[in-house]
Amino acid sequence: MKNTSCVAGKLRSLSAERACVPNSAPQRPWSNGERNRLAGELQGAFAGALSGARGWSLAVVAADGRTIFDDRAQSAVAPASVQKLIVAATALDALGPAYRYHTVFAAGEAIPQNGALDGNLWLIGSGDPSLQSVDLRNGIGVLQRLGLHRIAGGVIVDDTTLNGPALNPHWAIDDNGQDYAAPTSAISLDGDTIEERVDVDGVQQRVWIPMQDVARYVGQRVNEMLVRSGVPAQKPPAVGAAPLESVVLWDHRSAPLQTLESHMLYVSDNHYAEQLLRTVGEESGGTANDAGGIAAERQFLARRGIPAPDLRLYDGSGLSPQNRVAAATLARLLHDEEPGLYLLLPRGGREGTLEDYPFTTALGRVRAKSGHLSDVSALAGYVTTPGHGRVAFAFLVDGSPGDPDSAIVRAVDRLATF
Repeated sequence: MKNTSCVAGKLRSLSAERACVPNSAPQRPWSNGERNRLAGELQGAFAGALSGARGWSLAVVAADGRTIFDDRAQSAVAPASVQKLIVAATALDALGPAYRYHTVFAAGEAIPQNGALDGNLWLIGSGDPSLQSVDLRNGIGVLQRLGLHRIAGGVIVDDTTLNGPALNPHWAIDDNGQDYAAPTSAISLDGDTIEERVDVDGVQQRVWIPMQDVARYVGQRVNEMLVRSGVPAQKPPAVGAAPLESVVLWDHRSAPLQTLESHMLYVSDNHYAEQLLRTVGEESGGTANDAGGIAAERQFLARRGIPAPDLRLYDGSGLSPQNRVAAATLARLLHDEEPGLYLLLPRGGREGTLEDYPFTTALGRVRAKSGHLSDVSALAGYVTTPGHGRVAFAFLVDGSPGDPDSAIVRAVDRLATF
């Protein structure tokens, strides 16, 4: 673990800035006595939660790379959303922190002087998970300013950049229809969810439901936007591959990858993770689907020399209950990839999914990714200790009859005192 991490800073607005965060606390070596005392403190913190638990995997890696605490660290258990750390690190490596997605409007010709396109208007997606309806409305505004006022053909949506099933077959049936289990598509829009208003005890509430047939829905939405803008298409919208000789009329660039990942880790956005997984598969020279992305993740871990005992991955988000990851994998990944991950994680007890974690001694000194399924509690990240600098940890507990979240908080607080 390096003494200085120079990465994209994390702001509430999720914009990117450069920042250097020194691991400036003293980093004296851990003595055998301190390691033994740490083991006693952490085992005490977890005792109630591990009694009767189905499985667990706990690890702490020091600033010098040595494992200083190991309780079944090589045992692969269900990771829930801490698994997003793997796709985040792999994407930063494969794509680079400045990588941007591009979504374009294209046609067979430049907009002629009379403003009438003879053919179709193509909407070509590349998998941008952050694309919003307002972006497409702005794109149509650009086309209008370029003179477009009539489309002889129709809106054709090209969603061929990514492939694979819209919904992961390894997700639980209970997740169907939930906004956190949105479909994956090359032309993702509004998180591939639709806002609806429902009546709950006489009160109108907003809910979001997953889209059905994303590309066709997006085509209809764009067609409606064009009509409202006074630029009607003469044919109905459709889905198909754009011709190679298309002329780009508007190119929307996403925020840089490091900013997208900051959002993904900050709020634990499953959709971003799934879109990234397929993008990694495509950009790594494999296939642009889940299998291609997972193969790229495995290759990344192997190339970095990060242990991956009994690793089983079925998605990018950790939503599948069949995923299995060992604490040794996550703690080593965090240690080795600190410059790229540290500032992308929310601060414990203060923001994101960690806002309500009741840290005491670790408050202000921990950044981490949480993970929860119905019977899984996990936390993996960094703690800056007063005597040994920044250490990486991964605590995963499955099927506990106790209170694993409270145990994890106690363990992090105790770790923060060393």
